Amino acid sequence: MAEKAENIIELKHITKVYSDNGFKAVDDFNLEVKRGEFVTFLGPSGCGKTTTLRMIAGFELPSSGEILLDGRDIAHLPANKRPINTVFQRYALFPHMNIYENIAFGLKLKKLPKEEIRKKVKHVLAMVDLEGFEDRKIATLSGGQQQRIAIARALVNEPEILMLDEPLGALDLKMRKEMQLELKNMHDQLGITFIYVTHDQEEALTMSDKIVVLSEGKIQQIGTPEDIYNEPKNAFVADFIGESNIIDGIMLRDCFVEFAGAQFDCVDKGFAPNEPVDVVVRPEDVKVVGEGQGQLSGMVESVTFKGVHFEMSVTVYGQEWLIHSTQSQEVGSVIEIRLDPEDIHIMKKMEE
Repeated sequence: MAEKAENIIELKHITKVYSDNGFKAVDDFNLEVKRGEFVTFLGPSGCGKTTTLRMIAGFELPSSGEILLDGRDIAHLPANKRPINTVFQRYALFPHMNIYENIAFGLKLKKLPKEEIRKKVKHVLAMVDLEGFEDRKIATLSGGQQQRIAIARALVNEPEILMLDEPLGALDLKMRKEMQLELKNMHDQLGITFIYVTHDQEEALTMSDKIVVLSEGKIQQIGTPEDIYNEPKNAFVADFIGESNIIDGIMLRDCFVEFAGAQFDCVDKGFAPNEPVDVVVRPEDVKVVGEGQGQLSGMVESVTFKGVHFEMSVTVYGQEWLIHSTQSQEVGSVIEIRLDPEDIHIMKKMEE
């Protein structure tokens, strides 16, 4: 099983600067992707995630750095010579061809025998749950079906790596959720390496083995979905991955922090005495408690029912906090809140 853990892709000090305007889209990007891993590049528009994907696929050349595939530098290898297929948000299906012809297109270019092409197309159609659709026209398909055809067309080439650039962006919410699960199942069945680009945090958390969070061309954090959500490295990651209350604090000593006018035990250490820090508290980790049982109090400014919980905006020590609770509170009332040490996350202040 040792082979499964080897790196299929390594990016070493990849930088991309556009010569026409000097814009640095990707800045010293370093990443290892293991064979069979589902890796997601996550970040806001313009953060460099699609540019990085395009460099791995061969559609863009890096300004500097190495892209290694199985240990061999492929930074200047043409896209069609790489064992990589890409699915884009605009599926780029051929409207004048039926589904069979769309999927078979790449195989025909390779001059494979007709019978082999037929078998491969039938196999991938079964994989994306569209058996019997061979003769249908693209225009008759729903967005979700077109998306599956685009994936089938990529998979039929049996790539070592499948790249997906915001492939669910054009779908409605229900279809997107269904396709997230289908893609994850497909990845588990196929065992090939997926590299996925999205700005949707929930999508990244749902599907990935590893998430790479990007901002302004730089990696902010790499980790499992649980690591990224529970232990964000800085305020950007905490704010981008789910909702967070980010509060100015002072780390008095190891495992003891002051913020919002009170002092708290916490589990973080390794900070200088009295170091200014960012304190992150997730809305679902704030406990609303009875009178006299809280460490802090705040005034309820608004309450919104969200289905599984009530979302409350509460002013605590002059700052607006978001609190999720299964119990609603009266707007204008003063509530007491409690924080357990493991629910207080301490981070270094971000450099300006």
